[in-house]
Amino acid sequence: MYSSKVIESAIDRYQKSSSLKLIRIPAPKVEDWVHHLDERLKKFKGEVDELRKDLTKEELAFIRNERVMSMLDFEYWCQRYCTIPSDGGGICKLNFWDSQRIFTRKMAQVEEEMYARRAANETVDGMLIVGHKSRQLGETMLGRAICMHRLTTQQHRRAMGASVDDDKIQELYDRDKTIYDNLPWWLRPELGYDEKRAHIYFEKLDSRIIYQVSSQKSGLGVGRQFDLGHLTELSTWINASAVELDFFPTLPQSITTFCLLESTAYGRGNWWHEFTERVRKGLTRRWTYVFIPWYAEPTKYRSTPPVNWIPSEVAMLHAQKIHETSAEFVGHSLMVDRSNLYWWETTREEYRRAGNLNFFLTNYCSTPEESFQHSGQSAFDAELIESLRLNATDGVAYEMVKTT
Repeated sequence: MYSSKVIESAIDRYQKSSSLKLIRIPAPKVEDWVHHLDERLKKFKGEVDELRKDLTKEELAFIRNERVMSMLDFEYWCQRYCTIPSDGGGICKLNFWDSQRIFTRKMAQVEEEMYARRAANETVDGMLIVGHKSRQLGETMLGRAICMHRLTTQQHRRAMGASVDDDKIQELYDRDKTIYDNLPWWLRPELGYDEKRAHIYFEKLDSRIIYQVSSQKSGLGVGRQFDLGHLTELSTWINASAVELDFFPTLPQSITTFCLLESTAYGRGNWWHEFTERVRKGLTRRWTYVFIPWYAEPTKYRSTPPVNWIPSEVAMLHAQKIHETSAEFVGHSLMVDRSNLYWWETTREEYRRAGNLNFFLTNYCSTPEESFQHSGQSAFDAELIESLRLNATDGVAYEMVKTT
């Protein structure tokens, strides 16, 4: 669960029904417990069933607390048990970036709305999110964490992971396996079977995930239903429009349904461009739009500027555009940091000199409009179009009054 309101309500219901108090154990203390129980398991030569018979009341209480807290609170599980590739190499636990918190805040909002609708005996569409993003801001990793969290803590879950080709599917599978392999033994469900890059099944939970590529001949997910879905790189799919026809009907209208469609932009006039704009304008009932701009994670794209650096005119116009539009995307008006703006200006110049400014604006966009660049030659170059966009102002509505 993602909303603090929903989480606390679930915790309260559990405590009343079980007469047991749940506690939030700090992450460092959890690490000590994990080490302690791993050492205990070694003494039993890895025989978990034998260790279970010898667990103390305190050890059993800890395990029960962590199983329940992990199931009820997604962020609690992430910070203590979700192991991911580190941005600087190696592995680490998932502590949310600011860019990922934009996404989880939207999830919390949708979750609260779903529970309110269910309480009013109204239909619930599920949590279906379109993630339109800049590059490398953690959305794919977050999507894998959400799917693996539900698959390993809940029963009877059916998941689909899909991407453009085998290489991208391998990446999804590898991330899932990193999470699973690093779970402590009391949170790691037993594998029924594991077919590399195709299918993972957790036997006792009866939860499973299948992996498919965009060129699936039989149609993506046809003949099945899925509680969970995560589709990536959709702007580069050859026949992405088939997703609406084949995959969308597999997602039941349920409070437990989650699906994330996510991609950077790639050209204009394609399905991803058309579909995300429909969702953004509220023209699709079930889907929620989330845009993650390049500046959303301030620690990611930055570079220390020289002491005497003065931002160029185009950099200042870009900073102004961020200030004017950021409230819509990150929740507040933002003045971009000097180190982030220096990174943007110098990296943009490198792309411009190489004749690839349109690709820079696509990958490191500050607005959805900026992300959708022509991928081929245009009658107007990308620099001119960018200048016009940066200097444009929103129109002011006025009323025409007929006088006699």
